[in-house]
Amino acid sequence: MRAILPEDSLLSAQEAISLFVSKVPPERRIKEIEITDALNKISAEDVYAPIDLPPFSRSTVDGFAIKSSFTPGKFKIIGKINIGEYKKIEISDNEAVEVDTGAMIPKGADAVIKIEETKIEGEYVEIPKKLNFGTNIAWIGSDMPRGTQILYKGEKITPEKIAFLASAGIGKVKVYEPPSVYVISTGDELIEPGKELQPGKIYESNLHFLISRLKNDGYNVVGHKVVGDDKDKIEEALEEASEIADVIIITGGTSAGEKDLVHQIIREKGEIIVHGLKFKPGKPTLLGKFNGKPVFGLPGNIVSTIMIYDRVIRNYLSLMKGEENTTEETEYAQLLLPVKADKKRFTYIPVYLVQGFAIPIPFDSYMVGSFSLADGFIGLEPGTELKEGDKVEVIIKRKDMRITLIGEEDKRFDNLNVRKIYLGSQVSCKALEKGIGDIVVVSSLFCTPNNYDYLIERRILEQGEGDEVGYFDWLGLSKFNRNPSVKLKSPSTVLNFLGKAKVFAPEGYLKEGKELGKEKLFVIVRNKEAFKFLNGIF
Repeated sequence: MRAILPEDSLLSAQEAISLFVSKVPPERRIKEIEITDALNKISAEDVYAPIDLPPFSRSTVDGFAIKSSFTPGKFKIIGKINIGEYKKIEISDNEAVEVDTGAMIPKGADAVIKIEETKIEGEYVEIPKKLNFGTNIAWIGSDMPRGTQILYKGEKITPEKIAFLASAGIGKVKVYEPPSVYVISTGDELIEPGKELQPGKIYESNLHFLISRLKNDGYNVVGHKVVGDDKDKIEEALEEASEIADVIIITGGTSAGEKDLVHQIIREKGEIIVHGLKFKPGKPTLLGKFNGKPVFGLPGNIVSTIMIYDRVIRNYLSLMKGEENTTEETEYAQLLLPVKADKKRFTYIPVYLVQGFAIPIPFDSYMVGSFSLADGFIGLEPGTELKEGDKVEVIIKRKDMRITLIGEEDKRFDNLNVRKIYLGSQVSCKALEKGIGDIVVVSSLFCTPNNYDYLIERRILEQGEGDEVGYFDWLGLSKFNRNPSVKLKSPSTVLNFLGKAKVFAPEGYLKEGKELGKEKLFVIVRNKEAFKFLNGIF
């Protein structure tokens, strides 16, 4: 029986896959695995950091931990803390503890001086200069605060994310198992490569392409077979495939010839959802079901097989393993803010990518969380300085296609299921100027938009005594800074400093305290789709 495929009724590749997904929804299996096995797997859950990173305040140099308020001066050495060691040492005035790079800061200390900048005399160390509070200390939570989202459901797990998971103490994650596939190639004309080519025959190549491509894309090929144009043998191969595989791919036998048997078998024993695409090469492509399993029937032409796999089959398989729009590539983008490299070293700077703009992320070498959350990074030669608006080539680690919030952090956004770029109003005011971002949140202490959709008014509270813990100047909160000794990225980490210094944060982050003033956050929604994510907040 011939299959007639009228041109005016054919679907595009996108229309066909959309219809097929609606009729044969991709089934997903979830499995919990060790993070060492999670590379390139797709996360089946949202994962949040259960601890602060770093989990304790630690030294960034080899040196001596002291009280900064007593410098310069002579300090008595009362002990040493090695990296990985915990000691109950509390220092008093003019006492010092020797620490390794990465070692825990002893109780009472608030700065570390490099060992090469001191003079050691017996059990005393001479510190010749004034140190500021926080010098050479990586404070608890200064990379990422407890509760930071490490993985979102549907994200491909990269080596950087595995490092982040490990740093946060997470040993196992739930992932989607890639579907298993069975490949069948049909045709009396086919000869296995390596054998003598007989007149009228061709070497089989579809099977070899599909097996190698499927393995390269991370799928498990559980079986394959070459079958002649015999209806019973083709049906037998399809029965075998449907018993052991999640998906069947079969080539040949889908066109209009008398010996094109595949479409006949699937029509009689299964169901054809789509037969024929508005696509060249690949018009006779078939999408259907056999024994409840999705089956893709491809024309015998190898170029058709390659094209249909790339444009149709791979999309469906990606959905089965939970994959969203992720890719690895490079692209050019405009810098939203200026950047500069180290004067002596080649420098990599992580960035977020939003609608053609690269947003540089403040970064230090120990910040595995900051680096892993980036969309990509740029590389700069030593001494390079680039201006706002300069074009840069971004090495892509992933593409996060979710609704994006740019700007200030607030407790009301904690459970908001969007991508959050909490880089403050320095970035969000620029985002408004350039017209990027789906939800933009700016502080009244930075700029005032002409129009906005929602308004948050919050009190800023202060607690504690002593040296001031403030915020980096890209946040609206930085305007309350008087002379901070430590600058934080986020008010989420402020609780780590309670009782140790003078701290301030918006209400919600601190339960009580002296009111310093008020701040308004203007929320501008630039994408109508984003309104639904804000339901229940305002």
